[in-house]
Amino acid sequence: MGKIRKIKTHTPAGVGLDASLMNGQDIDSEEESWGPIEAISVHLQRPDVEEKLNGLHSFAVLALRKEKVQEICQSDLVRIAAPMLCDKDMAIRDAAAGALRNLSVFGSEVCDFLVDNDILTALLSLVAGYDLTKPVCFESDLHADIFLQASHLLRNLCESSPTATEAFNQSNFLKNLLLCLDYQKFGLEIAISVAQLVLVVSENNSSSWNLLANATILTELLKVTEGSHSLLYLSALAAGILCNVPACSSAYTREILSSLDKLLTIDTQAQLMTCKNEIKDLKSKNEAPVLEISMETEEMSEAQSQNQPKPQSEADSVVKNLEYLLDAQRLVAEIITNLGSSDDQSGWGSDSDQSETESVVDFDMNEQSADNDAGALPLNFVETILQNNVVQKLWQKAQPLDLALEKLLSQQENIREKVSKMRVSYLICLQNLCNVLSVHDLGGHNDIYNMWFHLGQQAFKGTEDATIMEAITSLMRSALTLLKTRKDLFSQITENDLNMIIESAQKATIMDIRVNWNRMLGTLGCLLSEALVKGIVQFLLNSCAQEEDLWALSEGLDAMMDIFADDDWPQIIADLNMCERIQTLEEQFKSKFRQQRRDLKERRPTIYTVKSNFSRFVYYLNKNCKQ
Repeated sequence: MGKIRKIKTHTPAGVGLDASLMNGQDIDSEEESWGPIEAISVHLQRPDVEEKLNGLHSFAVLALRKEKVQEICQSDLVRIAAPMLCDKDMAIRDAAAGALRNLSVFGSEVCDFLVDNDILTALLSLVAGYDLTKPVCFESDLHADIFLQASHLLRNLCESSPTATEAFNQSNFLKNLLLCLDYQKFGLEIAISVAQLVLVVSENNSSSWNLLANATILTELLKVTEGSHSLLYLSALAAGILCNVPACSSAYTREILSSLDKLLTIDTQAQLMTCKNEIKDLKSKNEAPVLEISMETEEMSEAQSQNQPKPQSEADSVVKNLEYLLDAQRLVAEIITNLGSSDDQSGWGSDSDQSETESVVDFDMNEQSADNDAGALPLNFVETILQNNVVQKLWQKAQPLDLALEKLLSQQENIREKVSKMRVSYLICLQNLCNVLSVHDLGGHNDIYNMWFHLGQQAFKGTEDATIMEAITSLMRSALTLLKTRKDLFSQITENDLNMIIESAQKATIMDIRVNWNRMLGTLGCLLSEALVKGIVQFLLNSCAQEEDLWALSEGLDAMMDIFADDDWPQIIADLNMCERIQTLEEQFKSKFRQQRRDLKERRPTIYTVKSNFSRFVYYLNKNCKQ
């Protein structure tokens, strides 16, 4: 979502710096032992404005390097730079905000570190200094850029730190910030950055809901159905904010879904190909910007001395618009997922006693019916999903990139990551819809089977990263459960087909992926012939015997118990010596339960349910063996 501030050679936040220092080389005899962080620290504490800008620009570039984050956090750079957010010099404020924004993208631990170093005092003071009610709010482009960097930084902090969100609540900024959603006055870039911030602070934050429920600008933005990708993204952000407010999520379900339809219909891969020349010209995110550090202040260029950001090139604008599209399309899937959440239909992000994991557990343990009951969903949600062919559009967006695009994006980490996140969001959205819509509303058994089959082909290629593979197998698992009454669809499954699934389960090093494969094998054990079922049971027995994690073991045992819930399979029990092997597994389960029972957390209901069921299963097998 554009959280990292790009460092450009023309930025007003820096002047030429000597690369030798960044490489740890000597500068002079007095400073020969200094590294880059020490050098930056010296720059920041010198009285000269140009020296401080020199250091802040270097800090911003260094903060882009993940391997340097820990070292930065062990230094005094943040403590020194944070007060500069309120420096009297505008260029210093801009450079400080940009550098700290870059550092803030590296997760909750870094954001907690920034909050612990009291960055919020200066940051909130900086934001409070803007009178957004004035006809002309920004004195210059640089003054506007400071606000932009500050809003991005504040969003990153609030996204990761409850302390930051609480500080935001106490600041009472929200009412004035909503004024920035008027893109015709503030421009799309600032409107989007503020909307991203509001989306974050409105999630599970009831103190913001009354104000947002009465913000007419949000419903006005829903009516935007044409325009640039950036404008459509702003509209999607408004939809996401409304979804975070339970009353609005319920009242505007149809309007929210309809507003997203334009983004759903845009062909992402075609847009990527259209921008291929601009993408080729991009500098890979893996290539860190060249950082030049000099302990001597050099004369600033004319562009720098004017302290004005240089306008983006046409190619930069094209790529930025493309990134907005990718972020917007990912957000669309997340909104639909949350509107269709089976946990709570009142709104996105509302509190619930039951966690997402527990919801999946209950679903699995009771086994989904052959045709989901969509009656619990709001009627306008189901009607709009069907009317706009949402399921079909989601499926199209969930497809892997063409080979040509894979090659094009191979060295463009930022865009490639956005495409990957978007695809994962669509796979998760489809999985959620499989859990809440009827088979008919999903297109019928044949369409669901075809989806499961094609996802399997993608998974068997073995080229997907772990996050995508988990999303694929999760969707496959949910889709397969809907097909339990249609054994005829699986009549063509061969031993070779089954072995490919078993091999995928064996190779899965990620526990969640391994569990998904095992659960699918349990479902297939209710659909296939005895010869194939025997192979599945054999594998599950071996897999459970080797499993170290209690939850994964519980899921494997439950998958095996599913197979015997539909048929006694006495010959399989005898051939595999199951009575003896199950007793061994029972001892293994009890041992792991004693060892790991204090660490069950949200998986506790799953494990306790399996524990109870497994005891009955062991009794059933013992009785069967005696007979």
